[in-house]
Amino acid sequence: MVKLKTRKKGFAGKEFVSPKQELREASKVTMKDLLGGSLLSREVVVRQAPFALFLFAMLLFYIGNQYRGSKVMRETMALEEQVREMKARAVTISFKRQEISRQSEIIKLIRSKGMDLEEALIPPYKIIIDSQ
Repeated sequence: MVKLKTRKKGFAGKEFVSPKQELREASKVTMKDLLGGSLLSREVVVRQAPFALFLFAMLLFYIGNQYRGSKVMRETMALEEQVREMKARAVTISFKRQEISRQSEIIKLIRSKGMDLEEALIPPYKIIIDSQ
C-alpha cells in the first residue's frame, strides 16, 4: 500500500502542508544531506545553535575544572606527604635532643672531647643577703 502526500490548495494556488507532514519531511536525514552540509542549514538546527554553543562552553568549563581539581588534589597529596616527613623528622630530632641533654650523656660528651671539667659534688645553693 502506497501513501500519497496530500497537499491542499489554498488561496491563489499556494500549497498548504499539514504540520505533521512538514515535521516528517524535516526530520528525514539522508546521507546526501549529512555529507553536503545542508543538514546544518536547516531551521531546526539553526534555532538550536545558541544552546549547542552553551553546551559546548559548559563542556569546556567542566573539562578545565576536572583538570584543575586533579592538579589541586596532586598538590595536596604531595604537601601531606611533606608534612608527614617533617613530623617524623621533628620527632626524631626531639628524641635525639632529649637523649643528649641527659646528665650521663653530657658527662660522656665532656670526657670524649677531653675537656677539664668535673661534675659538681655539692649541690648548688642560693645566697640570700639581708639588706637591713
